[in-house]
Amino acid sequence: MRRRLKEAVRLHVGFAMQPGHDYVVVARRDCLTASFKELSAELKARVESKPKHRRSSHGRPRNV
Repeated sequence: MRRRLKEAVRLHVGFAMQPGHDYVVVARRDCLTASFKELSAELKARVESKPKHRRSSHGRPRNV
């Protein structure tokens, strides 16, 4: 399961990952029976639909 997820991330959602950030992918039991195509499509859809975090303008400066 871990190898399949890593390969799906490498092939289909690596574009959305930023250098210097850590990402956690939690596998559920459904991953065991899903085809690689289904697994990749679901992973890609979830990454693309994830809202991007926006820092508030009155917070701590980024360079601190």
